[in-house]
Amino acid sequence: MAQYYYLVSSLTELALDEGFQKHPYPVFEGFVREELNTLDYADLRKCFLLNDVSNFTAALKSTSSDMETAFRKPSCYSQEELEEGLIDPDTLFPFLADFIWDIKSERRMFPGISEENELLRRMMAAVSAGEEPLISGFPRDYLEFEMRLRNLTTALSCRSEGRPFTEDIIPFDHFSGNITVSQAADFGLGGDLGVMSDLIDIYGSTSPLAVEKAVTVVRWAWLDETVDYLFFSREAVFAYAVKIADVERWLTITPEEGRRKLDELLNQLHQDIKKITREENSE
Repeated sequence: MAQYYYLVSSLTELALDEGFQKHPYPVFEGFVREELNTLDYADLRKCFLLNDVSNFTAALKSTSSDMETAFRKPSCYSQEELEEGLIDPDTLFPFLADFIWDIKSERRMFPGISEENELLRRMMAAVSAGEEPLISGFPRDYLEFEMRLRNLTTALSCRSEGRPFTEDIIPFDHFSGNITVSQAADFGLGGDLGVMSDLIDIYGSTSPLAVEKAVTVVRWAWLDETVDYLFFSREAVFAYAVKIADVERWLTITPEEGRRKLDELLNQLHQDIKKITREENSE
């Protein structure tokens, strides 16, 4: 397993960069691109495939050649790779290529739902498939968690407003299956909710911004549990990537909350480095 001592410990210095303070993810990505080995950098990009789903479905529907304002970052495929992939889909992941060919041929695998949800279904089928999935390790685990989180928050939001949500749930495992059929407050998921359990009671009783904060707390808690004490592993780098992408988003939504999340992230990084240094010195 690759260990990235220099990369992780250097993040505290990277945070002093003026550009990082304004737009942390592009600066972070530029740094880790040089430090990660090729396979690990490719896996890091896979963690953001949910943004690619939005990018590709938007591009297929767009009549404009300028996708700059609609392009979501970070993503697995760059805007240039997306444009090339639309011309030659076979350069992309098979689930993306098949979807593009079908859309161009006016074929739909799931005609009753949105194109974005259809692509999500295809992606999750590929991600979760059998013993040899298309994506493995941390990126697979994270994408599955993120889709469970999205399914749960979609159901909770719709339920609080009295709206149907079955067609908006992306089915790929028992978790999503329970959400579509159970009438229980927790959708019959019980202990399977894990860090998501705190979300059950907040919809309909708090503001949308407070809900977004709670979702971020849940995501970061899952990342912390998954990385555990592997502070300098590739998984730790991937977790920092997801968190920094969250900070970037919060800086856009509300700069004050974005600054708070950035400070929280850097304080935790300092504590982790101190902890591992003490442990190494005591051996």
